[in-house]
Amino acid sequence: MKKLLGIMLVIALVAVSVVFIIRYFEVNSPYTFDIVIKSGTIYDGTLKDPYIADIGIKKDKIVAIGNLEDPAKKIIDANGLIVTPGFIDVHNHSDLTFKKSGLMRYMAYIDSSWKTNYNYLSQGVTTIVTQNCGWGFTNVNKWFSIIDSLRFGTNVYALVPHGAVRNELFGEENPQPLNAEQLELMKKKVEKEMQKGAMGIATGLEYAPGCMAITEEIIELAKVAKKYGGIYVSHIRDNTGQVLEDGEPGVIEALKEAIEIGKKADIPVHISHIQINAPWNNVTAQDLLNLIEEARKEGMNVTADAYPYNAGCTWINLLTPYQYRTSTGIREEYKTQQGRVELKKAVEHTFSYLHPDKVMINIYPENKSYEGKTLKEIADMEGKSPADLYVDIVCKSKTVPMCIFFDQKLEEVETIMPHEYIFTASDGWVLPENSDVPHPRCYGTFPRKIREYVLNKKLMTLKDAIRSMTSLPAEKFNMHLRGKINIGYYADIAVIDLNTIRDLATYKNPNQYSEGIVDLIANGVLSIENGKLTGKRGGRALKRF
Repeated sequence: MKKLLGIMLVIALVAVSVVFIIRYFEVNSPYTFDIVIKSGTIYDGTLKDPYIADIGIKKDKIVAIGNLEDPAKKIIDANGLIVTPGFIDVHNHSDLTFKKSGLMRYMAYIDSSWKTNYNYLSQGVTTIVTQNCGWGFTNVNKWFSIIDSLRFGTNVYALVPHGAVRNELFGEENPQPLNAEQLELMKKKVEKEMQKGAMGIATGLEYAPGCMAITEEIIELAKVAKKYGGIYVSHIRDNTGQVLEDGEPGVIEALKEAIEIGKKADIPVHISHIQINAPWNNVTAQDLLNLIEEARKEGMNVTADAYPYNAGCTWINLLTPYQYRTSTGIREEYKTQQGRVELKKAVEHTFSYLHPDKVMINIYPENKSYEGKTLKEIADMEGKSPADLYVDIVCKSKTVPMCIFFDQKLEEVETIMPHEYIFTASDGWVLPENSDVPHPRCYGTFPRKIREYVLNKKLMTLKDAIRSMTSLPAEKFNMHLRGKINIGYYADIAVIDLNTIRDLATYKNPNQYSEGIVDLIANGVLSIENGKLTGKRGGRALKRF
């Protein structure tokens, strides 16, 4: 026993000595700064004109800006380069990479591309907002514990995923509408997650089970988020121009519903990946922008995000109306002989305006031979009609495949992108290297916007583009001391070469990292140096408070 106590005393003394030595050298360090970024052209995340200056970083904060001559452990020469806040992706699904990987998620501790979130770091992204579209971990702390245990490469915020909570409480075949007791259970769960630091509540009203929720349910849940200073984020109920029974295009009615929820719950509203999907029926981007601008003129805090592509990516079951769908596939009653007849008729209607050659399967572990091919190509290969192929896939698959839908007009995407209330977002996810065939937005969103929309097409200024990726989302999502290059702010910083910044990912070959991010710092940690990963990770799980 005495021997054990002696050993423990020695260990304690060594630990105290190590702490003392570290603190001594910190106090007596010859270096004023840990990192100095020298002579870069600073775009600080606001509309302020760019200027040339040095940035001094100590630990995880920006501590000085100006002409800095004091010594630094590390000097980054940014002469001829631009320096911006690290980019913020407000619509990210990296949580699903972990949630749907099962035990394979433990590979993240080994796979450097996964734990560094390199497909986002290489875009200049230092912060992501997860649990969008109503999906994700129903326990925010569980998701945060994964991030912290990994020492993930980017900062991570989280929303309360409405659909996942509904499934957890009521099962896959859950009710419409909720009764008073069920609604109370939902409110208590949302409150519990907000208390843990979630930023707000996110719905996916185009998906099951979100599509089962009536407007009043969402208003009541949004009121709970509002009580904690949260926001309402929505993948709205319909993104198409399809005319509904009341004569209103679906996307217009859905956007009005989101604004109504914000108004009645008195909560800031953010619209996820705003777009117009086929059938378009003469609905324009300006129609959507007019609704947002009217709400903003009335004093509402309404914003949206968009990605710089005219194709989206989601599960194949979205090709049929909501009453046929569960969150992971098709309802059991439509897998019967009679149900399949009805299902086929429904998808044939979809194919009347979204042709099968505009739908490409990109992730389908159950049949890898289908990946990278359109439904038309696969149907021809199998000797079936596209509708019969679709019914066979959704009725037989354990998990339905993800598809890329070429269902947007590029000119409408370009109309949406430049406005000050439109943030940049990828709608993508973290990817272990060469793990599947994702949408190219997972690798290229932020550099693509700068290259295509600023430098090539000149649809917006560089100041505006950077602001849409930094200070505006940081302010909307209440990110404390992030999104700007200011003294006292966290050192999330990108050093970028405008001559080389570009996306390389394509629909057929998406697993290609972007170029042009020369150096990247997350919370004072240099994650990319001279265009290469350092292996150091500075990301954190971050709470609303």
